Amino acid sequence: MKIIDRYLGLAVLYGSLLAFLVLLSLSAFFAFIDELGDLKGDYTAFKALEYVFFSLPQKGYELFHTSILLGSLMSLGSMASNSELIVLRAAGMSIAQITWSVIKAGLLLMLLGAFLGEVVAPPAERHAQNLRTTAITGSTTILSGQGVWSKNKQNFIRVGQVFQDARIADIAIYTFDDDRRLSSITKAKAATYTSSLWRMRDVTETRFSEQSYNQKHYAELDWDALLQPEMLDTLSVDEHNLSVLSLFRYMKYLKGNQLDASRYELAFWMKMVKPFSALIMLLIAMPFVFGSMRSSSIGQRLLVGVLLGLGFHMFNQALNYIGVGYGLNAVVSALLPSLIFAIGGFWALKKVF
Repeated sequence: MKIIDRYLGLAVLYGSLLAFLVLLSLSAFFAFIDELGDLKGDYTAFKALEYVFFSLPQKGYELFHTSILLGSLMSLGSMASNSELIVLRAAGMSIAQITWSVIKAGLLLMLLGAFLGEVVAPPAERHAQNLRTTAITGSTTILSGQGVWSKNKQNFIRVGQVFQDARIADIAIYTFDDDRRLSSITKAKAATYTSSLWRMRDVTETRFSEQSYNQKHYAELDWDALLQPEMLDTLSVDEHNLSVLSLFRYMKYLKGNQLDASRYELAFWMKMVKPFSALIMLLIAMPFVFGSMRSSSIGQRLLVGVLLGLGFHMFNQALNYIGVGYGLNAVVSALLPSLIFAIGGFWALKKVF
């Protein structure tokens, strides 16, 4: 059994990793072509290539589970076409035992996917975004799970939330004098970009002198030295690009400041559930391997794999955000799509027993 487990496991691993490399290469090529349209100033073709390279781990994490489905359909489907699975069953292995051998390989793939998504992808994606933003705008910025830090002349600016519709929230501006001493702190609840200026709302300004400080409050205050508008698309904190730990900290930060954290709470639980998608993909593939797909061509297997992968992704995204829209618990919204597909996989597999 150990030899058979190893043989089936290596077939699944080889097929999944091969599909992963093919999909990742295609994704990188099209991403680079797309970036060529944004070349300007210091953002050269070489910088665009560097940006795409560092964004590959995040793209790979998004493609990983589809790769498992495609790879397992290809490798196990090939074994079924060559009657290898029939030989295993004739030797006394049941479909359940073969499936369990495949699931063992899925556990390793699950760990690899979690490592890619939690350890490799988040810092690489932050570096990629910072590299692109610095090259395009010429401003030095740092993007983290707690927001954006930017330096503009003698101002150090921290923005808690960046939205893509020219809005930012939870702003703090630290201004230093020529002797590098803190001269003022300006805090605002939110700001909107209008007519080449940022209009801040609910502003508290504190100015420091050697012996005392003076504090003023403004309902609105205009400022021209916050973030450049073209930076907003690249600096908005994408909840899907944060690690589980960063999402947890950011959720805590938003709730502590009485800001809406529903998106990030959903993303947190989606991240918690996503590693198990590797097992679900294998479970979905098994009925096709033993059923009507066992004698199909490579093209048919690829088509079925792509359709199933897209279907799972779209169904997952739709139910996730419908749940948020209707106030469904984030845990239920994140878990429900995977649970439905897992039940469907078990039901389909039971039909071929």
